[in-house]
Amino acid sequence: MNKLNANEKKLVAQFVTVTGCTNTVAIKQLKKYNWRVEVAVPEFLEHLPVASPASASSAQQAFTEQNLEKFFAQYMSKEVAEETNKKEIDAEGIMKLFEDLDVDPSDLVTLVLANKMNAEEMGKFTYEEFTRGMRSMMCDTLVKLKKKIPALRQELADPYAFKAVYEYTFRFSKDGNQKGLNLEEACAMWQLLLKDKNKWDLLDAWCEFLNREHKKAISADTWNQVLDFSRTYKTTLFGYDANLDKDAAWPVLIDEFVDNFKEKMKTAGMKI
Repeated sequence: MNKLNANEKKLVAQFVTVTGCTNTVAIKQLKKYNWRVEVAVPEFLEHLPVASPASASSAQQAFTEQNLEKFFAQYMSKEVAEETNKKEIDAEGIMKLFEDLDVDPSDLVTLVLANKMNAEEMGKFTYEEFTRGMRSMMCDTLVKLKKKIPALRQELADPYAFKAVYEYTFRFSKDGNQKGLNLEEACAMWQLLLKDKNKWDLLDAWCEFLNREHKKAISADTWNQVLDFSRTYKTTLFGYDANLDKDAAWPVLIDEFVDNFKEKMKTAGMKI
């Protein structure tokens, strides 16, 4: 990695954390997709080969497709299979899976898990998504997946891995082919993602502003940049200046939020 610049090294570290592959594989995959980690990771997981007994490590040799099929069948919706001939785990099955994993549905690790599967929409895991995600983690039983949860949770502590989950959440949460994320859903997801460990002190003010002044869906660009904004201005807007290069690239919506927030503070006789 000596020939990589600082940003490329960060992307490699992010890719490795999310996929569990080697640095060499990560670099090759990222170069293939012009260092666009948001594209490279899903493509890698989509085409991840199933490890064979001959090439797998001793810890992985116990993984079998037969066990994986049984694992999926534990939670597969028989009603959906009968009505549509599709194999998937519906919302009820997902809730049962989380219950068996001793994981609360509001726990952020559920988003990490969904990201591993590259699940396309809330409320269901297709057969392809579930098996793809389990193969990437070498989990073919509930017991193995349960043991994997602490490692998945640890990814949330890594800023680059967390960013991958954060950006994935936009795609996962929005309705169908809609370009934007419903404002109510966006605020709910921000409350989930940017509280606690990733706490953003201005989050409530941001959502109040959006519901009062914006009242529209959130674009992918705005969603992605809000995370960077929350890290740059975590507790205060002191020093923000849209006329300076350091703040010139933020979306107009963020500029409007800052102006509105400063005006409210001024009116209330408070310092920013």
